[in-house]
Amino acid sequence: MVVAGTDQKRQHFRVQLHPPLCSDMTIVMVKGKTLEVGSAEVLIVDIGPGGLRFQTCLRLPVHPEIVLQFETDVMSQSIQMYGNVVRCHQLDESVFEYGVQFTMDEERHAEIARVFNRLAIRQKKAPHLPSGRFLIGDPVAYLRSKEA
Repeated sequence: MVVAGTDQKRQHFRVQLHPPLCSDMTIVMVKGKTLEVGSAEVLIVDIGPGGLRFQTCLRLPVHPEIVLQFETDVMSQSIQMYGNVVRCHQLDESVFEYGVQFTMDEERHAEIARVFNRLAIRQKKAPHLPSGRFLIGDPVAYLRSKEA
């Protein structure tokens, strides 16, 4: 079931992450007000300088005034990314896939692009996983275990 925003209007390349990258996702702002809430672990399945696509068992609204923070480690580097949900697709009865458009400044966009360009090159050259929080195992089973 497609929930919102299915048009593919990407302006940047995307790196497909096989296996997916584990990330801590936090809602940090709603309608301009900063929040301090807990985080949930999600799986990033592709990423580029303009945004990312992630999977979770959480139901999240598609709303431009809700800012999410994603924190993860990849290629021996901790990264933080900020953006809002622009589309949602329900994969099965309990797993949702979201598209996020980054809301970061150009410097942060460039930093993300450098890291994931290096990752894309490394994926083509070497079959083994680079350092990072990559999931080993079944993504759906992993997400459902986080839901409990």
